[in-house]
Formats: sequence, structure tokens, C-alpha cells
Amino acid sequence: MDAAVSVEYLDLLRDVLQDYIPPRGSFDPSGHWFHHYSLYTLVNARKLTLRTRRIGGQLSIRRTPQAAGGAILEVKYEKTTQFAGMHTLVAKLVCAGEELATPVKWDSTYTMAAPAHPLKMSLELRETGIARDRSIFIERGTMQKKLLLSSPFTSSWSLFEAVQRLTRPGGPALRFTLLDAGDAPKPNQVLAFYQSADLKNRWPGAPTLRVHGFLQIGDGISPQVYWVDDRGELLFLLSGLDAYVLDAGAPAAPPSTGERS
Repeated sequence: MDAAVSVEYLDLLRDVLQDYIPPRGSFDPSGHWFHHYSLYTLVNARKLTLRTRRIGGQLSIRRTPQAAGGAILEVKYEKTTQFAGMHTLVAKLVCAGEELATPVKWDSTYTMAAPAHPLKMSLELRETGIARDRSIFIERGTMQKKLLLSSPFTSSWSLFEAVQRLTRPGGPALRFTLLDAGDAPKPNQVLAFYQSADLKNRWPGAPTLRVHGFLQIGDGISPQVYWVDDRGELLFLLSGLDAYVLDAGAPAAPPSTGERS
């Protein structure tokens, strides 16, 4: 796979990662875990630092493994924009246990709460889906439709889980269609390991941390760069102008609670 994004892209996070304390303790990508990410929008550093966060948000994902294999993912995403209000997505996905964590059943609710303005309107959209035999049955509001897919598929939220279990390096590239709530299917996606990097001394205050990057490219998306640590835990995602950063310094979640304390 062609490495279309250089490791230097990580340097855009230097303001956020200065004195970053990586998660500690053991981590099982296939077990119970709860992740909370802060969402930043990358801007011109000469005018604004990442800490300014004129546009910001957060993402939480809880993984609960299932006895028959696979897992349930509970997702809550929030993003505040300066002119378009608060965007929220709450979703629950039942995912298969294979490499892509393919969602086999899901429901989600998307809401957009507009800022105070007489011309702005609020919006709520509910979606449910079931995947069976290469067919996907979707109800979105009052609309019902059936999709036929000729290739494996997954969702962006599933990839937060799946990328933590991928082989590095040397694993095969994964090829699939990306299917997200409210969006048209995005075919010809490719996800593969492409580079490891040591952050120590890359900039003042950089953490002593070795990370491994997985690059996703494909139709209808900007390059997505997932960075995991040696244990496989997903620490950072660079997605176009957005950057997700796992909360720093939290101990690994005990299996009994699925939470970080």
C-alpha cells in the first residue's frame, strides 16, 4: 500500500501531545474497554493553537464482548461548530468478530441542535439496520431501503475497534465498502499498516512513545491515519482536519466494569 501520508502529519498534534501521558497497564483489544477521545480541528498554527479549539467535540466508545463472538459497541459522538450548532450521534452496533468488526445490527440517532438564529432549524434522524447474506436492510426515518453489497463492509465506528486487532507489520491490506449512518456507501476502501514511529524528542515535551500507523484511503473520504501503541490501543486518529486523541494517563479498564477510572 502506498504511504500517502507521512509520519510528519503527527507533528500537527504537538500542542495537544506536549506532556501527553500514554495509557498504562495491560490492554486487551478483544476484551471489555471504554475509550474517551477529545476531538480537535487542525488549524493554522500561526493563528490558533489546537488548544484554542474553536471547533471541538468528544467521542466515547464502550466495547462489550459477546459469548458467541463479536462485540457490542456503544458510541456517543458530539461536535460543536461555531455556526452550525451541536451535532450528536448516539449509536449501538452489534459487530461480528472478524477483522473488520462488521456490524450485523445497529440503531443510531443523529441530532443537530441549531445555534440561536431564526433561520436555523433543528434536526433528528433515527436509523436502524440489519445485515444478512450480503444484503443490508435500513430504516431511516420513514424511508426503507435494501442495499446489495458485493464486497465486505464495515462502519467508521467499527474501525475504532477493528484497527486495534490488526497485524503490524506484514498483515494483509483490508478492502471493503464503508457504510455510515446517513451516508451513501463508499466503496474501494483500503486499510493497511504502513509505518511505525518513535515520538520521543520529535518536539519539546513529546511523550516517550512508539506508535504504529494504519492508513485508510478510498472513495469519498480523506485519508484516515490510525495510530496504536505497542499494546494495540488506539491513541490517535487523524481524519482530514479532525484529530481524535485518547484521554491521557488513564489506567486500563478492568474487565469487571469496562470503565477507565
